[in-house]
Amino acid sequence: EMAAGLAHEIKNPLASIAGSIQLLREEVRYNAGQDKLMLIILREADRLNALLSNFLLFARPPAGKVQQIDLAGALEETVELFEKDLACYGKILVTKLISRGVWVAMDPTHLRQVLWNLLNNAAEAIKNSGHIDIHMEPLKNRAVAIRITDDGCGIAPGNIQSIFNPFFTTKADGTGLGLSIVHSILKSYGNRIEVQSVVNRGTTFTLRLKATDSPT
Repeated sequence: EMAAGLAHEIKNPLASIAGSIQLLREEVRYNAGQDKLMLIILREADRLNALLSNFLLFARPPAGKVQQIDLAGALEETVELFEKDLACYGKILVTKLISRGVWVAMDPTHLRQVLWNLLNNAAEAIKNSGHIDIHMEPLKNRAVAIRITDDGCGIAPGNIQSIFNPFFTTKADGTGLGLSIVHSILKSYGNRIEVQSVVNRGTTFTLRLKATDSPT
């Protein structure tokens, strides 16, 4: 709670710094050297703000507004947006097999955050070009599984137990919060995530979500 509160308090002066620098860029006479320094400040302020936002989402996920969601529709919509993103477009082939008529109770924003983080994580595991397969199917006992499989670099056996820990990352420019956020959000709904991976062959993340009745 203290860390989350501190992160929230840092965001306010950070926004003031970024805003002040932006005003200076617009008002002072152009100087190439000074402008380069101001752009560095703005870039790093944006990076810190994104890090703080992600940390807040991990440490204290907003309660959100739980709704009954058509899982197939939400999944297809997120995948369609992802296919147009620079992380995927022209680089990755996405295939999907999605069952219809499955509903879950979640905040739609939380569901999209989970799916997007996992798709982006899969894309980052693929070095040049590759394939992501998405398979969604109902399970017994009113549950549903979503499997997101990539053919990327895989995860070393020694790192599997740590990937959901905050700030754990093997990426040079990673924050180590993406999968932590996924785990934190899913846990808040009583759902879970599993992972299987083989180095240099790929990784499968499996979401196991509680299914609910369709709205009447």
